[in-house]
Amino acid sequence: MNERHGGLRVEKGHGRFNFRSFFKLINQVHPKYWQFILGIIIGLVATGINLWVPKMAQKLINSYNGHLDKELVIITIGLFIAGTIISAFSGLILGVFGENVVANLRRELWEKLLKLPVRYFDRTKTGEIASRLSNDTSQVKNLLANTVPNTLTSLLQFVGALVIMIAMDWKMTAIIFITVPIVFVAVMLVMKIAGRIGWKRQDELANLAGDSTNILSEIRLVKSSNSEKKEFVTGKQRINNL
Repeated sequence: MNERHGGLRVEKGHGRFNFRSFFKLINQVHPKYWQFILGIIIGLVATGINLWVPKMAQKLINSYNGHLDKELVIITIGLFIAGTIISAFSGLILGVFGENVVANLRRELWEKLLKLPVRYFDRTKTGEIASRLSNDTSQVKNLLANTVPNTLTSLLQFVGALVIMIAMDWKMTAIIFITVPIVFVAVMLVMKIAGRIGWKRQDELANLAGDSTNILSEIRLVKSSNSEKKEFVTGKQRINNL
């Protein structure tokens, strides 16, 4: 089922994350992809530099014969500082990209909410709606600005480390990587479970926000009917679920 309100087209799913629908939603707010691409490229450059630092440190240690090679020390320290600065700059660009996407998404969602019929608000808790507007959109930023770039740089680190290890001792590397398929299967199982938990956590966070907002807005009614204990038990259950 599809809905369009205020220019934002939302596809209602069935409780399962869908990358195609997600990126279709992101495209609707016209993100500045050049920032994302630039941030990724700079991050990969920083990763490459950081991979080279241990190699330079190895040369520095191997060349030590009672006296340090000052030129090699300067190069090693310079590479370390450059990698740190470039990595921070990449994080800055990706952070700006993520914040812009979330800001546009929240504006579109706010416009959509204002145009929804009253019956929607009758059957949906106000706190839950507010949670979707703030918390769920923040998760979008984390995915775009943190998770995706970190995944790409981690892949580069993995490949780079593999190349360096093979160059140093290919036999030892082969023995180590026999365990990779086992680790990969274990990680995939954990990620699958974590994904389900993350989805339920967002729903339960919205439920907690909805319940607490409604109760606090009607606190006079709660006190006049002596329902504090009942609401405490309900709230404690929500917190335990979360």
